[in-house]
Amino acid sequence: MTQDWNLKGNFIEACNCSVPCQCLWWEPADDDKCTFAGFWNIEDGEYGDVSLDGLGAGMLVWEDGILFEGGWHVVLVIDEAADEAQAEALETIFSGQAGGLFEAAGPLIDTVEDSVVVPFSYSTEDGHLSFSAGDIVTIETDRSVGFGDEQGSVYPHPFIPPDEKANIGKTTEATVDFDDEFSWDVTGNTSQFGEFEMANS
Repeated sequence: MTQDWNLKGNFIEACNCSVPCQCLWWEPADDDKCTFAGFWNIEDGEYGDVSLDGLGAGMLVWEDGILFEGGWHVVLVIDEAADEAQAEALETIFSGQAGGLFEAAGPLIDTVEDSVVVPFSYSTEDGHLSFSAGDIVTIETDRSVGFGDEQGSVYPHPFIPPDEKANIGKTTEATVDFDDEFSWDVTGNTSQFGEFEMANS
């Protein structure tokens, strides 16, 4: 039986589309294949009575064609700092088994290829964001501003709750190195990031 859960923190992702990502307009990704890495860094969270404060989880995804028509191939990535109960809770939430946003994405997933546990690192300073997941994922991105030096944003964004905006950035480094299918360098393309707060009820 799944438990009630809630999470609050910061989200970051990087993909192969030019800025901004055309998947948001239901168009094919660059090269007709979407490759992205998305991660949720949790400041405060719980799954039942299991605290998820200070942890993180995310996924690597590739698919051919239009992202929101499905066919996703996924690797789940769990923060090494989680103990056994916390890691199980994170995998349950982010695999869509516990309701909420990730359950809604479930029909888009063709296969979950693997699940891996690695150390996470996330920081932000002066408009530059840095994230790494072990030796598998590196994302370095700068904020993108538009008219009036206003931060560019996307609303709604599919990977955070519909009442929250995602900021737009451009990566200075964005690499994934897991296996033959999940290895890419999409440096110089879209990054989206922002605060999130979500729950399954």
